[in-house]
Amino acid sequence: MRFLTVYWKALLWAFLILVACGMNGNSLPKLSFDFGIDKIVHFFLFFIQAMLIYLPNKKQLWVAILLSSCYGALIELLQMTVFINRSFDFADMLADVIGALLCLPILKLWERFSRR
Repeated sequence: MRFLTVYWKALLWAFLILVACGMNGNSLPKLSFDFGIDKIVHFFLFFIQAMLIYLPNKKQLWVAILLSSCYGALIELLQMTVFINRSFDFADMLADVIGALLCLPILKLWERFSRR
């Protein structure tokens, strides 16, 4: 029960990611421009996921990054195998991992400057 009270925000965010990434591809809005907005969204989704895993107890930042990255890979595999009109995209998975990884330097800088 303590796990749920500590990580409820990260779990809720993970559920929202699952719903958003699992939506039928035909029901998603078609954008008339493509400058990588999809990759930017993936980046921020998993950046936030890593932060929500790490911040409640500020232990094991690498675990938060690894969990977020693995969840991003799982989402891509689900898009390939389970979700309707969705497909695996290695670039999306890479954006997920980069988003989770960039959580590390940003949090380290935040902690360093917040001590002053």
